[in-house]
Amino acid sequence: MSTIEVGNIIEGTVVGVQSFGAFVKIGDNKQGLVHISQISSSYVQDINQVLKVDDKVQVKVTEIKPDGKISLTMRINEEPKPNNRPPFRKRDDRGPGRQQAPQKDDFESLMKKWAKTSEDKMSDLGKREKRR
Repeated sequence: MSTIEVGNIIEGTVVGVQSFGAFVKIGDNKQGLVHISQISSSYVQDINQVLKVDDKVQVKVTEIKPDGKISLTMRINEEPKPNNRPPFRKRDDRGPGRQQAPQKDDFESLMKKWAKTSEDKMSDLGKREKRR
């Protein structure tokens, strides 16, 4: 058998099925995990309806961790999905028509604001306790 490397496609045998994935024997003394999300491109609610122990499966090695754990996928022929998400924007990077972010203050003024807010909250808590 050839060496197990990231990107290799290997035929393996399912040796264990758990709710989170399946363990697949891919070598004489090697096995890896196919996470339930890597079994199919469609949603898999119950892994036991898809895989059973002793099933022969084609898997692709996606990662070999330093501790020797091997991650596998059965989604071999899928193209990676393009990332259509808009880029992440910080809260102060608001679009037109949105409220402007407050001006950045120096450390001293921020600490004074925090202390005032903290005192106000503690005072409110004290008033609530007295009412009880």
